[in-house]
Amino acid sequence: MKKILMAMLVLFYLSHGQEVKVVGMEFAVAIQNREPIGVSDRFPPDIGKVYCWTKIQATTVPTRIYHVWIYDDKEMARVELDITYHTFRTWSSKNILPQWKGKWTVVIEDEYGNKLAEKSFEITESWH
Repeated sequence: MKKILMAMLVLFYLSHGQEVKVVGMEFAVAIQNREPIGVSDRFPPDIGKVYCWTKIQATTVPTRIYHVWIYDDKEMARVELDITYHTFRTWSSKNILPQWKGKWTVVIEDEYGNKLAEKSFEITESWH
């Protein structure tokens, strides 16, 4: 009987367990008052730094997400971000060298490595 009860609890957890959703994702030149400033998907090579801002909804807190910064099919950074409220705004940033032109992608993963969202931006001379 204990095994059956334990199996039922595991199935309940798996079907009603933690859910993390990305409800907003933007690239920006700055963050002010927890909001992105200068939102775009194209930036000049001399930008210096790009921010990835996300708004998360989580059924269970605390939890964590990861921003995985990818350029030229290589992982350039993996940033762990703690989520402490059911609705939470957070961000990471990446220093960008002028020679790193082209497509960048940020993948958002939950604490188990599941992909929650993905979005790309471009470093380009024709950013206007």
